[in-house]
Amino acid sequence: MEHLDARLGTIAAMTPRCRAVADIGCDHGLLIAALLESGRCDYGIAADINPMPLEKARQELTRRGLLAQSECRLTNGLQGIAPIGVDAVVIAGMGGELISDILSRWDYTENPAITYLLQPMTRPVHLRQWLYQHRFTLQEERCCRAHGKLYTVLRVQYTGCSTEETPAALYYGALDFTGDPLAAEYREQVLGRLQRRITGLVEAKPSPERDEELAKATHLLLALR
Repeated sequence: MEHLDARLGTIAAMTPRCRAVADIGCDHGLLIAALLESGRCDYGIAADINPMPLEKARQELTRRGLLAQSECRLTNGLQGIAPIGVDAVVIAGMGGELISDILSRWDYTENPAITYLLQPMTRPVHLRQWLYQHRFTLQEERCCRAHGKLYTVLRVQYTGCSTEETPAALYYGALDFTGDPLAAEYREQVLGRLQRRITGLVEAKPSPERDEELAKATHLLLALR
């Protein structure tokens, strides 16, 4: 979509047709504007904890003639966002721990009518584990490359169904290694980081703690291959 980089473009492409979408940490309103212009949503809420990006979002939406179909809210995470009419929520460009914290502090998170588009910049394993433990289902996950780095975008819903927290489920989620060309590269990066971890442990001074960590890392590497 116009004006979107690969990261935001992937989020937009994965957003289902909806009545209203709330973008938490609104990235100057670019995603909301693109979703409105494409007809992917009828109404958009740009939300941010800081006034400056929110003002830039307001300016962007005004410039593109979209202010009547949107609003800008100064809010901490999802606090102040009522679930009435909102059927999609985007939380992107933050660490996996912060995303899970934002979800955990909202009273309406466990609403099966809401689709969540989540894009962690760091600690995706932590986020996936939180989602599984709170009975969310990963419906789709795609890789994207932005500024030379690979990230994943998760489309999830609360279903109340449990998911086994296998190593593959935690580290690869719902990635499609046959249909997503970047997914295989993402997997190689995961394995490469783990292999470097093992190499460092092998070269470290022997100790019971090191031996335990080495055994865990080796077992994890075998499980993820």
